Amino acid sequence: MVLNIITNEELITSQIVKSILLIVISSGIIYKMSIIIKNKSKRKTAINFVILVALSISAFLIIKEYRIEASLLEHPEYVQGITLSYCNAFARGEGITFEYEVNGIKYTNCNTFYPVLKDSIIVPGGKYSVKFSTKFPESGRMNFKMKNKIKK
Repeated sequence: MVLNIITNEELITSQIVKSILLIVISSGIIYKMSIIIKNKSKRKTAINFVILVALSISAFLIIKEYRIEASLLEHPEYVQGITLSYCNAFARGEGITFEYEVNGIKYTNCNTFYPVLKDSIIVPGGKYSVKFSTKFPESGRMNFKMKNKIKK
């Protein structure tokens, strides 16, 4: 989804940032709920309700990413992936589309190659390791620093 990160240090940093963001959003949700309960004006209540819904959706999406990255940290597995083409990784800039297979099911994903130089990555047809979790096999992250040595 939004953050395609591969190294454990980056995953841990991302988890810390998401934890802080969840605390801030949770505070906002609690604050907006108290305003809705106390407020008598229907117009202000409606506006605060819309903000509350937006905060709740944001919290849900962040929690989903948090769970995926926690699973990648706690139970990582690796398979061979093959680069396909260039793509745009949402909110991260240019990336590379890759394909990998887990338990007979093929998945396609896109993630950025930073800090690896674009010119050093073979596209298409480059074979690199893909880190994934069995809980979320569709959310694999290709590591462009690790040319794959897995033999099929």
